[in-house]
Amino acid sequence: MNLFQLEWRLLFRERAVLALLALFVLALGYGIANGLEASGKQRKEAESLTMEAAQFDKQVRDALERQALDPRQAMGPGHLTLLPPPGFGVLSGGQGDLLPSHERVILWRTEDPSEGKIGLTNPTRLLTGRFDLAFVLIWLFPLFLLALIYDLCAGDRESGTLRLALSRGVGAWKLLSVRALARGTPMMGLALGGVLMAALLSGEGLSAHAWIASAIVLAYGLFWCAVAMLANCFVRSASAAATVAGSVWVIVVLVIPTLLNVVVESAHPMPSRAQLVAKLREASGDAERRSNELINTFYKDHPELAPPGMQADMLQRRLAVQEEIGRAMDPIYKEFDTELAEQQRLVERWRFASPAIAAFEALSDLAGTGYWRHRTYRDQVAAFKDKVFEFYSPKFHKRQPLVKADAPLLPRFEFREENAGAVRGRTLTALLGIMALALLCLAPCALRLSRSASGRLVS
Repeated sequence: MNLFQLEWRLLFRERAVLALLALFVLALGYGIANGLEASGKQRKEAESLTMEAAQFDKQVRDALERQALDPRQAMGPGHLTLLPPPGFGVLSGGQGDLLPSHERVILWRTEDPSEGKIGLTNPTRLLTGRFDLAFVLIWLFPLFLLALIYDLCAGDRESGTLRLALSRGVGAWKLLSVRALARGTPMMGLALGGVLMAALLSGEGLSAHAWIASAIVLAYGLFWCAVAMLANCFVRSASAAATVAGSVWVIVVLVIPTLLNVVVESAHPMPSRAQLVAKLREASGDAERRSNELINTFYKDHPELAPPGMQADMLQRRLAVQEEIGRAMDPIYKEFDTELAEQQRLVERWRFASPAIAAFEALSDLAGTGYWRHRTYRDQVAAFKDKVFEFYSPKFHKRQPLVKADAPLLPRFEFREENAGAVRGRTLTALLGIMALALLCLAPCALRLSRSASGRLVS
C-alpha cells in the first residue's frame, strides 16, 4: 500500500471528515440552487421583454405596410436595449444585482441618474451579495479545505511520531506533499464537481469557460494546500498550524479585499451622486427657460431640419431642450465612466495581492456577470442612442411621417458579445497568477525540506 492510499484510508476513518464533506456538498447545492433560481428569473424577464418588443415591432411594420405613421407612434414606449442573460450565470452573480440589464431608449425622456435597477431590492442584500456558487468557492471552500489539511505534520511533531514516519525512508517533502494532496483531493474534487454540475444544469455544458473555471478553482485549492504546507514547515503544534492557516484565510479573503476596496475608492473617488442629480435638475431648469432660444439656435445651425414657417411645436422644443441637457451633462457622465474604469483597472492591476480577488474576478468574467461585459453593454447602448437620435430627429423636426420605405431602417438593438479571446486572456492570466502565488508559498517550504536540511522538520 503506497503512502497516498494509506493517507486516504486514514482520512475516511474519521467521522468528522465525512460530516465536513457532507456540509460542503450542501453548501455547493444551495449555491447552485440559488444561482439557478436567479438565472431562471433573468431568463423569464428577458423573454417577456423580448416578446413584448417583438410584438410592438411587428405591429409598427404591419401598420407601415398600410399607411404612414407619426414617428411618435413608431417609437412607442421606447426601443428596448437588452443585455442577454449570461449562459453561465449560475456560477457567479457578479455585478448582475447592481447594474441594469435593460433600458428603453426614447428621445424625449431625460436619463435620470437616480434611477437604478428596475424593481425593489433589499439594499442589505445588495451590500452582502448573493449566496451563489462563487461565494461558496471563494469564501467557504478554503475553510472546508483547511479543516482537512491544516495538520499535515505539526501534530506528529508535537507527539514525537514524526521521526518514526520519516525513518521509513519517506522524504519530508514527499510526506507533506502526498498528505496535502491525499487529504485535499476529496474537497477539491467536490468543488470541481460543483462547477461542472453548475455548467451542465445551466445549459452552458462542458464548454471552454466551464473547464477554465474548473482550472481556476483547482489552482485556488492548490494555493491553500501550499499555505497549509508552509504553515506545517515552521510551526511545532497542530493548534499553531490551525491558527496560522486561519489567520492567512482572514488576511487573504477578508482583509486584503477590504483594504484594496478602500484604496481604489480613495485613489479614484466617484463624483457625488447627489451633486449629479442636482446638476441634472439645474441643467433641465435652465434649458426649459431657454427653450425658445435653443430651438432658434438649433434651426440656425441646422437649417435643413427647420419645419415650414420655422414654427416649432412642443415636441421639437423638447428635443432641443434634451440635446442641451445632454450637452451640459456629458462631461459629468464621462467623469463617472472614467473614474469607474480607473477603479476597475486598479483592481485588475492589484488583484494578485489576494488570490481570492483574482479567482472571483475570473469566475465573474467567465459567468458573464463581470464588469467588462456590462461595460461593453453600456458602450453599445450609448452608440444605439446616437443611432436612434440620427434616425428620428430629422423626421420630428421636419414633421415627416414614417413610410413603408422606412421599415427596414427602424433602429433595432442587438448586443454583440465581447471578443471571447479577451475574456480567455484575462481569465488565463488570473489562473497563471494564482498558480504563481501557490509556487511562491511552496518555495520557502521546499528550501526547508531539502535533503540537506530535512532534519529541520523534526527539530
